Amino acid sequence: MEHIEFEKDLIAILLVVESVHDKNKLLYKYEEIKTYKGIHEPVTFYTPYSIVIAKDFDPPSVKDDDASRRTFLNFDETTLSILTSPYSYGNHVEVQVDDVIFVGHTLGLENNKNLKSFAIFFALRAIAKASVILSYQEMSKRIGTAIRCEEQRASYLNQQYAKLISVIQQHDIEANDRLTRIPNEDNVKEREEKDRTKEQIYSTMIEQSVLAATLKQIYIDLQVSGEINITINNWLNVSYCLPHRSIPINCPLDIDYVVHVLSNAEQYLKPYYGLLLVIDPSALLASLPTDSSSTLNTLVRHLRSSYSLSRLSIETSIPLSQIYRLTAHLLFWGRAKIIYPIHDDNIYIISPDSDISKHGSLSKMYKETFQNTSNYSTLQETLAEYSDAITFYDHISRNDNETDLRERLQCVEWLLRHRLLIQVHYYYYLLLPNDDRNDFKDEYKRTRLPQPRTPLVRLLSELVTLSSSPMINPLSYSSTHHSKSIDTLKTSTGTSHDDVFIPASSNSSTIATTNRIQLYFQQITQVLPNEGQDYRQRLASAIKDAKEQHVTDFLKIIKYLNGTYHLEEIASLENITRLQILTIIENFQSIVIPALHPDPNPILQI
Repeated sequence: MEHIEFEKDLIAILLVVESVHDKNKLLYKYEEIKTYKGIHEPVTFYTPYSIVIAKDFDPPSVKDDDASRRTFLNFDETTLSILTSPYSYGNHVEVQVDDVIFVGHTLGLENNKNLKSFAIFFALRAIAKASVILSYQEMSKRIGTAIRCEEQRASYLNQQYAKLISVIQQHDIEANDRLTRIPNEDNVKEREEKDRTKEQIYSTMIEQSVLAATLKQIYIDLQVSGEINITINNWLNVSYCLPHRSIPINCPLDIDYVVHVLSNAEQYLKPYYGLLLVIDPSALLASLPTDSSSTLNTLVRHLRSSYSLSRLSIETSIPLSQIYRLTAHLLFWGRAKIIYPIHDDNIYIISPDSDISKHGSLSKMYKETFQNTSNYSTLQETLAEYSDAITFYDHISRNDNETDLRERLQCVEWLLRHRLLIQVHYYYYLLLPNDDRNDFKDEYKRTRLPQPRTPLVRLLSELVTLSSSPMINPLSYSSTHHSKSIDTLKTSTGTSHDDVFIPASSNSSTIATTNRIQLYFQQITQVLPNEGQDYRQRLASAIKDAKEQHVTDFLKIIKYLNGTYHLEEIASLENITRLQILTIIENFQSIVIPALHPDPNPILQI
């Protein structure tokens, strides 16, 4: 199974301490996990990010053909102490020697009789990117801050320091005794004996020091999952994750950019976006700390794939700003991904980055997940259905019963979790009549106008009523998130395309037409002040036959008809329904061109 190149960044974890009476000293390090090799942690749930952290992942060992690890092994304890010596307190530290980088965060200890400073350092390979280095530094800061708090509260670090120093001194005495008994031992045997002694020292430290055992656990957790959830001195909890380990293997974005987006996720969220968990909700709730926010529990319990963030805010009575913060937290930890709420008029296509090989891990996983499905038995058959850009409604057969609809919905959720599908949207352009419109007009009528769907709506409404499980997210139909057929649209608005424009008459006055053009020109000037006069004049002439109320509605959204806004965004910005926008576009479809492509927001690509 393919792994991302960042899995084996970490070489070792170190604890360095500067005492009042001595220089900076390497107190403890953990670099090998021989006892852990080949031992697999039980997996209680699956996420798409587990393809990055494979079950058969073998953490690096000393025997690996690894130049960076060999470089690190050549550093003795004195060298490591010098490399990690603090130049100042309270700052991130980064020191590179050849192909090894030491990163950490040094913290000073005020009013301490024995210790001046300390730091948790991580030895990384030099291939680590800037965002990865920063993540390790932030982790070092969090762990160190918790240790310092416990030192101030209960002299925790001093106690652990005394235990570790005692182990070192005891082993030094025993080593000297052995060398005294065998004075003529050659250099090779002496080095081997020292290496064995060092291994014994660190093994004994883990047995006698809780802090040493905690640092070892941090190393193992980072290698296996990229996450830590530890307790310092059985009092302070420290949780952190390396965000680059939460990125799907088929994400097309640069790693540093992805980490930036995840670290500032709230800035990229929109109220009309939806949230899709990538793990089982019950497993997520069980993994939360006992003191976790109750609002997070409420959010998870109310999540549906058909709900937008704004609707979640209404359903849970949680302010939208707090919904954003909780969503950003779930994204950073790789527990969820952003989608558009699943509705029948969504258009999905196969992701260009998807792994569709028959022998790939996703194909096997799909077969295991949907082995009892009544629809498509293989991943390739399922994806073939999304080769054409048609609405989700058009994929549903009218003969599908309630169980079939549930399976289709669960299948789409699964495909979205694994980035095998992407959603595309219609963006609108304003083109004046002197442009060639014939081909675009035919394509619009052929691809955009939906067919009557009353029987299916009734069936889905029954499904929504019957379903209440968080794991089964029925399609949601509301006035603000449901486009209707043109026949229904005409009935509800009392308007058809034929009566949008004022009927022409051989006796109509040229003066009246000129007056309308002038009136529309003035209105256009108000909403498009930066456009040239010639363009505004041609636009006024193009809509001269439209009714005044229709022109007023059209000018409200005309600034969005530049190909950079899609239907959901326009509805959100103008606080109007999708149906109203579609009505306006239908009235002026002779000069409005639709284009189909994905939302470029990077948070949707993670």
